[in-house]
Amino acid sequence: FHDVLHLAYAAILGWSPVLRALLKVKRKSNPAIDENQDGARAIIIEEGISTWIFNYGVRHGYLENFKSIDYALLKSVHEFVKGYEVENRPLWQWEHAIIEGFSIFRELKTHRKGIVTADLDKHTITFEILK
Repeated sequence: FHDVLHLAYAAILGWSPVLRALLKVKRKSNPAIDENQDGARAIIIEEGISTWIFNYGVRHGYLENFKSIDYALLKSVHEFVKGYEVENRPLWQWEHAIIEGFSIFRELKTHRKGIVTADLDKHTITFEILK
C-alpha cells in the first residue's frame, strides 16, 4: 500500500517519475525531460524519498492525528529534489502530500481494499470504501 505515497506526490505536487514510468506516460517527446525528469535518477530519488518518508511514518504511528511534520525532514526532502521539476514546491505542499498519503494508507490498511482517486487538476487524493 505504500505506493499511495507516489499517488499523493503526483496529485498534490504534480510529480512522480515512478508513476510516469509505471503508467508508461514518460515524456519521451522531449529527450532532456525524458532523461532528467522522468529517467532512472529521478525514479531513484523518488523511491528513496518514499522509503525514507514511509519509515518515518511507521515510526510515528502512520502519522495519525499529525497536522505537521518535522521541519528538518521536510528541508532534507527539499534538498534531495534540487534540480528536479518539483524543487520549487513549498515545504507545506510536501507536508500536505505526505500527510494525505498516509491518511489514504491508513484507510487502505484498515479496509484492505478501496478506490483511491488522485485528481491531478484539483491536486487532491481521496479514498472510497468498496462495499
